[in-house]
Amino acid sequence: MLYYLDTVIVIYAVEGDPSDQQRALNHLAMLEQAGHRFAISDLSRTECLAPVLGPGEGQRCSDFFRFFHGPNVRSLGLTSATYDRAAAIRGGHTYPATPPAMPRRYGLADALHLAVAIEAGCDAFLTNDHQLSSFLDIAVEVLP
Repeated sequence: MLYYLDTVIVIYAVEGDPSDQQRALNHLAMLEQAGHRFAISDLSRTECLAPVLGPGEGQRCSDFFRFFHGPNVRSLGLTSATYDRAAAIRGGHTYPATPPAMPRRYGLADALHLAVAIEAGCDAFLTNDHQLSSFLDIAVEVLP
């Protein structure tokens, strides 16, 4: 199976607080041992790198690049079809609001992440965002 990793999963794995980092690393190791592969997108890279490209952030930047270029990680570009699907996700899908209120539309970044995963043929979407678990067009797994 090919798992798309939401940005938060990458951040947890690379530099999360110790409990989140351990959860992410353990789960990714378990998936990898079961023969699963991982995908991230150019958007994931941008979201991860933006905070670490300043002066004095060389080690953090290197840590992310090491993850991005891991032997079991595939990078996916965002195509026109990805943007079209993201627009359809934003226009046609909602998730329940908390506290109960009118359903809310997915934000642009979430819609793009879901869209690139679907367009690339990923089998599952790994996140820590419980709001995404109601999306039915791809199997969404919330980090245990």
